[in-house]
Amino acid sequence: MLPFHTLFRRTLGVALYAIFGALLVASLPATAAERQIAIKVAQYATNIDFICAQGGSWALGDKTGSVPAQANCNLSGVLEKRAVKRYHVMVASVRAADTSKVNETVAEWEAQGFQVHTMILGEQFVASDGKTIVVDNRDVKADVGVFSDYQSAQALVDKLASQGKSSWIFVEIVSRSQGRLTLTINGQIQAEGDELLLSPAQTVLMKKVEYAAGYSWHGFEDRTYRGPMIYRWGAQDAVDCVLTTSLENILVGVVPSEISGKSEIGALQAQAVAARGDILSKIGSSHAGEGFDICSEQHCQVFAGETSQGAIIAQKIAPTHGIIMVSSSGGVVGAVYSGNCGGHGEACDIVWSTPPSPILKGDWDSVTTQNLDLSEEQQVGVFINTPPDCYCGDTSVEGGVNFRWKKTFSTIDWKNIENAIGVGRIQKITDIARGYSGRIYRLTFIGERGSRTIMKELNIRKLLGGLRSSCFVATWNRDAAGFIISADLSGAGFGHGVGMCQTGAQSRAKRGWSYDRILAHYFPGSILKQWY
Repeated sequence: MLPFHTLFRRTLGVALYAIFGALLVASLPATAAERQIAIKVAQYATNIDFICAQGGSWALGDKTGSVPAQANCNLSGVLEKRAVKRYHVMVASVRAADTSKVNETVAEWEAQGFQVHTMILGEQFVASDGKTIVVDNRDVKADVGVFSDYQSAQALVDKLASQGKSSWIFVEIVSRSQGRLTLTINGQIQAEGDELLLSPAQTVLMKKVEYAAGYSWHGFEDRTYRGPMIYRWGAQDAVDCVLTTSLENILVGVVPSEISGKSEIGALQAQAVAARGDILSKIGSSHAGEGFDICSEQHCQVFAGETSQGAIIAQKIAPTHGIIMVSSSGGVVGAVYSGNCGGHGEACDIVWSTPPSPILKGDWDSVTTQNLDLSEEQQVGVFINTPPDCYCGDTSVEGGVNFRWKKTFSTIDWKNIENAIGVGRIQKITDIARGYSGRIYRLTFIGERGSRTIMKELNIRKLLGGLRSSCFVATWNRDAAGFIISADLSGAGFGHGVGMCQTGAQSRAKRGWSYDRILAHYFPGSILKQWY
């Protein structure tokens, strides 16, 4: 037996049943239930202003009260104790049900001299009896080091990368931050405590909600939410705002946020099914120990609350109500997606440290299959500079402009990148490895003070100034001494490229493809199932 410790294991007694059919939708017993989701919709450092247009009620500390309609409400906080975290250097993620693969993975790393620890993240979905496991969607994560600070963990990640070994940092939340909250309504203090439960009669308008932190489109806007809200100190030493609502209500907000609300119905419905499964696959994993299931940002699902398109979107995606994709073994497919694959999807094991999956293997998004090996430098250059006819190259749909792009690093830009790499002036970029889509997943910078290898496409994109994709070719401009001083990049696509290409899905729907046909292309071998 493996010494699994079941930190973060969650088994919820929701009534979920499984009946399978090859790309057919089966029916479930009437007792099947829709999952309620706790979604973190906002985070504030200290002050939160909100209005319940139709009024509501609240509970804070040992007091309760009502919220008058249209009253100006404020929740102020004082941080008293910071969150405690541990940083795990993870090297593998394997389905918990695949015990042989788990044992094989642990043995492989132990044979290299590493002390391996494992933890189980995710959720077991059970039937209404509270015992029968319907779907086991848990993963075993294996780590080779646990640290009290991020810098030490990153040092091990860099060391492993220099040896050609991929790893990532998982942040374990040992305890969330603590502090006081004070509720004020129309200028009058109502109560103090550590957690506010707000129950709006209909909706709550929250002022200056921050979104897309760390992205170029970062900003603040007022947003409206429907459902009970909990305000409490969280894992980021700030006040978390957690909405509890139905999965279907979240999807009504997610679909137009993740894909254009103007898309043809096939794309909207495909997005709804994909997002439904992706949300379920993240429960108990993406934000383990933080007190909620998912967040409303790019990390999980972009969700802006109630929107003017809500009623229309709800009507259009209604035929997919409760439908998800599962694998042949019965696990919920983490139906990931990205903005524009650039013409070819990427395999999940290239982008993340997960076992290969035939459902997430990546394929051509071109109208006809191309005879190109995109892992080869010269051929990927041809692919980028003289692209084939691809669905995601359709500039008439949202995201089509990202099919091909260019980026220039000025001398100042490159100096900032050099500083982040930390090996002095760069002489050479070598050891470039590309996946099936042409995305770079490994490269090494040779500098005057040593070398540094970067693994995985997202790390490469971030290091190089937030590139749209790691599928690019570059002209490196040098000074008289041979050091790189600037660069000109030509690239393809937007995002990691795994799963559904959202631009391609829109283009296919525009040409009359139904949602099940779109999903069958991007997730080959998946099975549609009526989940509730």
